[in-house]
Amino acid sequence: MRSLIKVFLIIYIPIAVMLGITWNITNKLTIQSAEKELQSEMVSKAEILKGYDLNTSFDQHIHDKFVTVSKNSKLRITVIRKDGFVVDDSYYEQAQIAQMENHSNRPEVREAFETGSGIVVRRSTTTEQGMYYYAAKYNNNLVVRISYPMSYIESLQSDMLKQNLTVYFVLIFMIGVVTIYLARRINSPIKHLSIIADKIEAGDTQIYFPSFRDKTITKLVSVIYRIYSSMNQKTKQLEQEKIKLNHIFSILDEGIVLLDNKNNVKHYNDTAIENLGVQLQHGKNVLTQTNNIAALSFFSEVVSHNEDCRLQKEHKGKIYEIYVRVFEEEKLVVFFDITERAEYENFKAELIGNITHELKTPLAMIMGYSETIMNDPEMDTEFHDKFIKIIYNSSNRLNILINDILKLHKLEMLQDSITVEEPTILADLRDEVANYYTDRQKQVQVDTGNDEIFINREHIMSIITNLIDNAMKYSTGDHIHLVVVKEDDYVVVKVEDHGPVIPVKEQERIFERFYTMDKAKNQKDTGTGLGLSIVKHIATLYRGNAKVINNQKGGNTFIIKLKEKPPIEEES
Repeated sequence: MRSLIKVFLIIYIPIAVMLGITWNITNKLTIQSAEKELQSEMVSKAEILKGYDLNTSFDQHIHDKFVTVSKNSKLRITVIRKDGFVVDDSYYEQAQIAQMENHSNRPEVREAFETGSGIVVRRSTTTEQGMYYYAAKYNNNLVVRISYPMSYIESLQSDMLKQNLTVYFVLIFMIGVVTIYLARRINSPIKHLSIIADKIEAGDTQIYFPSFRDKTITKLVSVIYRIYSSMNQKTKQLEQEKIKLNHIFSILDEGIVLLDNKNNVKHYNDTAIENLGVQLQHGKNVLTQTNNIAALSFFSEVVSHNEDCRLQKEHKGKIYEIYVRVFEEEKLVVFFDITERAEYENFKAELIGNITHELKTPLAMIMGYSETIMNDPEMDTEFHDKFIKIIYNSSNRLNILINDILKLHKLEMLQDSITVEEPTILADLRDEVANYYTDRQKQVQVDTGNDEIFINREHIMSIITNLIDNAMKYSTGDHIHLVVVKEDDYVVVKVEDHGPVIPVKEQERIFERFYTMDKAKNQKDTGTGLGLSIVKHIATLYRGNAKVINNQKGGNTFIIKLKEKPPIEEES
């Protein structure tokens, strides 16, 4: 409704104003034209009167003519001498004329005597009426003055005003009706376009575009529709790109947080919440979303950087590599969890140190005893043979260590790509183990079924030999019991000895690389420290586990569970 009123006023007011101005000008021009005609008539009458035989004294015959003219034309005729004496006046009789005041000071009379004629519009002091005066010099002694009451012009002006006002108001009314009609026609499409614009701004995708009679409006609507369709298509593309981007962000292992220049959160992914341990909210300052002192300290240091940088921080027991990228009005923070990488680097350094240490020990013995033999060619045979045996044992230990390292490396390279082409028969495995450990200082009892298991033969033998060799070296008993059985989809390997008991606090650590118990370190025949690590790694490859428990015989029972990996049948 307001828009309709606006359109109406925009059209109507200028037309009404212009019409009023036109009426006013027309009225003035009409009055001016009437005044000119009146003046022309007065001049014409004056010229006629000049043909009369006028005297400086009153003449009744001429007076009667003047009265007749006045009655017919409403003109007042006055004859005035140069001294201002009124000789004749068509409005009065002789007696009244004689009593009229001197007219020498009348402006039109003075002007007529001076210039020959004079025209003045003023109020008559005699009749007390507004009059038009025209005075013409008759001769050197007389002036003929013709006057006409202004009531004629005023009456004409009043009649014109009534007529013009009637016409004006009729026109104003008609223009108002036409303007309302035009305003409705103009406002209707504008109203529809306004509704369409509001819907577009609100993000409405179901918008009706009406057709209009006006070709210009139709073209405008067509342009708006094309722009809307293009915007709608672009919006859909942006939404799809946003969904893709959010999906990419959600599956990234890196935490991502986008902040504005006031540190308010604009975007984040789930990984960032998991890494930071804080429930972030859009549009809120990242420093106000937690009361945890450690988290606040962590955030404060990260967002304090106003230039691109990379830093490493520890938070909640994890190590993060943080990249800060500063834009004009935004700041992108990317968190990389490098805990495993850092642990791996530490482990690698420790492993290299352990390997170096383990390699140096037999190498030092080999080099030391070899140098002793070389420097003493006359050495006693008993010592010579003893040193040679030590060199051989050290070389053998070095060879075993290298082989174990290579085995472990090979297992690490396999990861989840292990496949089993042929099954291992437990009966054959039992015979092989029994024959291998015949005539040893400890008796090995082997109990297996006759099943086929889908475990790589080399891997199952590596587990068994490492566990039995470990029991041979460290067990004080004279009996070792091996059991290999199938349990559903798993193969269970158990090796039982008679002690000494492994303390509970060390039962997890014995599977670490190069770890040996303090009691074992004091024994003469120690291993490489990699055997049980190899066992656990094989168990992990087969999605199983390795553990050790104390048994009722005062010893230890190693239990290894392996999930079978039957070959995948190819489709025919």
